[in-house]
Amino acid sequence: MNQLLSLSPLFLILLLTGCIDNELNQSIMKEERIELEFFSPKPETEVIFNELIQEFEALHPNVTIKQEIVPEPMTVLKARIARGDIPDLFITYPIEQDYKVRAEKGYLLDLSNEPFIKDIQPTIQNRYLVDGKMYGAALTQNAVGVLYNKNHFEELNLAIPQTWNSFVHTLEALKSNGKTALIMPNNDINQASIFNLNLVANEFEPSYWEKDEYSIVSDPRWREISEKMLTVLSYVQPDSFKDSYYDANKKFANGEGSMYIMGTWALTMIEKSNPYLNYGIFPFPAINQKEHNVLGGVDIGFAVSADTKHPEEAKAFLAFLIKKENAQRMSDFEGSISAVKGVTNTYKEGHLIRAKIASGQVANWPNHYWAGGTAAESEFRKYTAKFYDDQNIDVYLQNLEKMFNRYANAAEKN
Repeated sequence: MNQLLSLSPLFLILLLTGCIDNELNQSIMKEERIELEFFSPKPETEVIFNELIQEFEALHPNVTIKQEIVPEPMTVLKARIARGDIPDLFITYPIEQDYKVRAEKGYLLDLSNEPFIKDIQPTIQNRYLVDGKMYGAALTQNAVGVLYNKNHFEELNLAIPQTWNSFVHTLEALKSNGKTALIMPNNDINQASIFNLNLVANEFEPSYWEKDEYSIVSDPRWREISEKMLTVLSYVQPDSFKDSYYDANKKFANGEGSMYIMGTWALTMIEKSNPYLNYGIFPFPAINQKEHNVLGGVDIGFAVSADTKHPEEAKAFLAFLIKKENAQRMSDFEGSISAVKGVTNTYKEGHLIRAKIASGQVANWPNHYWAGGTAAESEFRKYTAKFYDDQNIDVYLQNLEKMFNRYANAAEKN
């Protein structure tokens, strides 16, 4: 103690300053260890998200963001949330049952009053409302249409079909002239079922899914949907049940098929496979009325875990992604329709789809309304895959009726 007292005042000051600097350095080191997990179900946007992540990290050197992409992502996400292992940020869709349950149970951070919410088109963003609060933020919208090879259509002098009957006529004209009329990725039921979800969305209003009990077997609308599915399957490529989503994209890009029912999220991959492809995309005519709807909804929307240790950094990342210039880059890369104000879609091929959406002729994904959420969606796709294979309408409708009633009963008990 006496030795310490004998030290000069200047030395004491330097000693104390060194201690403070050491504490500051330790604090900075702790900040540099901040890591956020961003869980995404979209491999097609992995590249652009990594670019944006690197730019955000350059602006925030103490933050590292790890993008996580896994097979069967929504099933994995549901399991992780159930065991309390929630990613800091993840992609989520409004309206759907899983989103509502997570919001109501307090798993998600309230984003209602964040400044970046005002930069999103309210007609889209308001879909995230749960009991007056928003637990998600929309970035892009998707839309499903029929991609078509313009060269094939011009060669056979075919017009864009406006109704279901004219669509079938077009399929037949292509097939009878030696073309593979339609490409389908039937080895990937998550993508193949997009086709019949179009039919379901155009047949049933959202209120239909509020039923306590479903009579699907005796409902002629469901039987008609099933018959339409079988009609289309008779025009697909011979090895469709071996073709994945990526195989189907490449085949269409290479001119091996004349049409391909798919979402706007596939455009970038198709153009990358063949930048010179002469193609367009038109609204899928699921019914015989020309006023049919385009199937679509929020494609990329974000939620933040209520348990994240770094909520401010997570929200700063969302604000960065929703900035107009970054939202424009995402739209340019993916071909999606942005939810951010002032962003324009530059894909000229999608003008017919955009016109439908602008006129209000759009139907949200029907599976977003289902009791049971992603579990019901997975089961629906499983039964659809089985139907594509055995083509037994009665068994298919029986399976769907039992499934929807089981989830409806479970929801009622809760």
